[in-house]
Order: sequence, then C-alpha cells, then structure tokens
Amino acid sequence: MIIDCSHVSEDCAKQVITLTRAPVMFPHSNAKSVFDSARNIPDEVIDLVRENNGIIMVTFVPEHVTTRRSEATMDMVLDHLFYIAGQIGWEHVGLGSDFDGIASVIPELEDVKYYPRLLQSILDRGATEEHLTKVAGENILRVWKGVEEIRDQMKTEGVQPVEDVWEDRTWWRYDEYYQMPDPDPEDKLGLDWYGLLPPKEGLCLKQ
Repeated sequence: MIIDCSHVSEDCAKQVITLTRAPVMFPHSNAKSVFDSARNIPDEVIDLVRENNGIIMVTFVPEHVTTRRSEATMDMVLDHLFYIAGQIGWEHVGLGSDFDGIASVIPELEDVKYYPRLLQSILDRGATEEHLTKVAGENILRVWKGVEEIRDQMKTEGVQPVEDVWEDRTWWRYDEYYQMPDPDPEDKLGLDWYGLLPPKEGLCLKQ
C-alpha cells in the first residue's frame, strides 16, 4: 500500500512522512508557493518528500493552478512541475492528472491523448530526456518498488498491520463546493463517489 498524502492537512502530511518507513506519494497535488490552494503543498512539506524518497505528482485540476478555472492553462501546470523539480529534484516529480476525479478540465489537457503534447512541452521548457523518463514513469515505479521492499522487511520482522477503527468517526465528502456528511463511506448502497445522491445544482461543472 502506497500512502496517499494529497487529501490530508499539512500537519498530517508531516506526521505521516515522519512516521512511515516507506516512500509516500502526493498523487495529485501542486506547489503552494506557485498557487495558494489548500490542496497544494507548502515548501516545508515538499522538502520532506525528498528526504522520504517519495514523489509529488502534479495535477491538472484547474482549481489547483488558478482562481478561475476557465483561465487554467497547461503552462500553469508546468509551472508547478518545474518548481517542484527545482526544489527537490527530478527524481521526485510525476504526472497526476486526476482525470477520474475532476469535473472540469484544462484546454489541451482534456484527456490522455494530450500526453504527447504535454511531454513535448516539458522538453521545450528545458527538461532533458532523462528528466522526462523519470517524470513519465520511472519515479512512480521506484516509489512502488520502495514500498514493496519495506513491506517485505516488515513481514520478515513480524510486524502486523494496524486495523483500528476510530469509533464515532464522521466521514465527509467534498467536491470543491459542497462538504457533506457521508453516511455510506464504503458505498454499500451503490450511490457512487458522494456516498449519497449528489445535489442537482452547484457541482463543479466545466465553465
């Protein structure tokens, strides 16, 4: 299991990176210094990812690169990629589109068919072929392998998984506009992502 830190607070991310023995990932987060969003990562945490040998995968979520989603561009995404690479090295960045979880898209990043153009744009900005190979897949494979190695070590040591459940925990869902209690976090009722029927109005729609 790879620990996903994209959905947690800054304090939680620091605690996770301090406590874990395995590399972590931010599968769809950008740099807070480039654009101040609650879901983006401050420099202090970005630096910890390098120490942890983890990865930050820049996302194409419009709200993570600009205030008005209609103004989001590919160049804004690249700003985050190059900032993080400059901060902690090309060994710790990747691409995390979040295509399966976003309700609006950035022009020229609407789906995976635009990846060749995105990769060429990374080269055009000055990245090397070696950098691009890391970003396009080598880095996440390294993290995956690192997690498996720690798993095998802990198994040899006889470490058992912790499966405690926080009693009386309240589960929430958030779609960038609504935060709502989730009465069915395991989706046993088959109501999909929200855990309840989504409201008909106010959801994140492409502008």
